[in-house]
Amino acid sequence: MDPQTTGRVGRYDLVTPMIPCKDEIMAKFESILTTGNFILGEEVRLLEQEVAAACGCADAAGVSSGSSALYAALAVAGVKAGDEVITSPYTFDATVEAIVLIGAHPVFVDVRPTDLNIDPEAIEAAVTPRTRAIMPVHIFGAPADMAPIEAIAARHGLDVLADMAQAFGTLYAGRPVGAHGRMSTLSFYPTKNLPGIGDGGMVVCRDAADADVIRKLRAHQAVTLGGRLHTGWNMRLDAIQAMAIRVRHARFGAEQADRDAVARIYDSFVPAANRLRLVGDGMKCTYHQYWLRCRDRDGLRAELDRHGVDTGVYYDPPLHRHALAGYCRQGGELREAERAGREVLTLPIHAALPFDQARRIGAVVRDFLARTADPAGNEVPSP
Repeated sequence: MDPQTTGRVGRYDLVTPMIPCKDEIMAKFESILTTGNFILGEEVRLLEQEVAAACGCADAAGVSSGSSALYAALAVAGVKAGDEVITSPYTFDATVEAIVLIGAHPVFVDVRPTDLNIDPEAIEAAVTPRTRAIMPVHIFGAPADMAPIEAIAARHGLDVLADMAQAFGTLYAGRPVGAHGRMSTLSFYPTKNLPGIGDGGMVVCRDAADADVIRKLRAHQAVTLGGRLHTGWNMRLDAIQAMAIRVRHARFGAEQADRDAVARIYDSFVPAANRLRLVGDGMKCTYHQYWLRCRDRDGLRAELDRHGVDTGVYYDPPLHRHALAGYCRQGGELREAERAGREVLTLPIHAALPFDQARRIGAVVRDFLARTADPAGNEVPSP
């Protein structure tokens, strides 16, 4: 097949999965228009119930974005100016922005090479008297290793506040990742596995009392937490977003099955050493992104581009190399985060990706990795 004649494959398709939902969304949209219940209301209440149940939590509070969800969780947990929050440097900016905005200091520890999630073995050495919380990030939909993280938190009296913006539907030890830790935060940005048609977020809570406090904060009510007065702010989720998310939630299982099938196809082409490796029983990744590791990432990316395939590079450089690093502290060496920034490439994966295209993409990756391997079979950079 001539690479120049193949159809281009985008990283996302935000339209095709909406087509089966269009009539239902339009009918519900008309109902919202004619009732005038545009902000919060019944659609938000029902979405909170449905997401809390799916995440194995007592309650959930809808907010205006995933970023607002992070800020609200930190506030309710009592994180304040001068505190430290241990987290991963291999994540989107919002994780760190929320910590900085509340006046605390992010403390970065390294990630594991197998799943790119925060390394529990690196956490304990980074704990100080100023540490208030641990914020793991279930990156690209893969579950962080929550049992040792929660054990460390319990020993030191810390809260676990997880960023699961990319991990709705992910399982850890057979349970939804949202069931672990005190609170977890979601984003419903249109590229997420459970998307809205704009911005939206949610905090899922092990304790319903935390969700009640967030409902006050999101609607401009001042709340005293741990002796500190927190001003409320506009973090409300609108009814139109909640409605669209609920429609997609009803189809989540079928859409996720398509993502899972694409991931299995890619797995059949990509060597195990170059991709995600989950350890332990009952682990499930939802593949918000399908990533692989290649020391000649730029060469592989150029090869896929030649074959009409769009790819993504994430968190290069990691956050400890960004301007916000001035607010942060490094808790040890961050070699694996640095290496991930240099080597990780993401392939197209979404509910509308044809399986024959996934096989074509997988074959290109397989052939490139084979061509650039040394005689022992180890992948090496191209000249």
